[in-house]
Amino acid sequence: MDNIAQVAAKLDIIQRTSLTLYGRYDLNKSIIWMVEEMGEVVAAVRKGKSKEDITGELGDLLAWILCLGNILDIQISEALEQTFTKEVNRQLRQYGCLKYAAQEPGLQSDGSGADLDNA
Repeated sequence: MDNIAQVAAKLDIIQRTSLTLYGRYDLNKSIIWMVEEMGEVVAAVRKGKSKEDITGELGDLLAWILCLGNILDIQISEALEQTFTKEVNRQLRQYGCLKYAAQEPGLQSDGSGADLDNA
């Protein structure tokens, strides 16, 4: 598996690509579009739509999240890394290890938090 730095680099490329595709659209309109896309994801899941349909809706939602990052000059990779780090620290405090690591193939937890580099 790629380590977090490699994943972040790929996400940064995707975010730059979204800037090329969508530009820095109006903030308020972008928020509305993002919320609408979130509703479409929820509706697709609740209606039992196909994996392909849900995948498309998730892609649409992610595109608007990336657009918001571009408008607000926030690297989504940094935001995600902060969230992951916060959650790793929370799980280590609460459980002494990553709670779900043993359930996912290829993901190991020794309780040190070092598994982030292999996620």
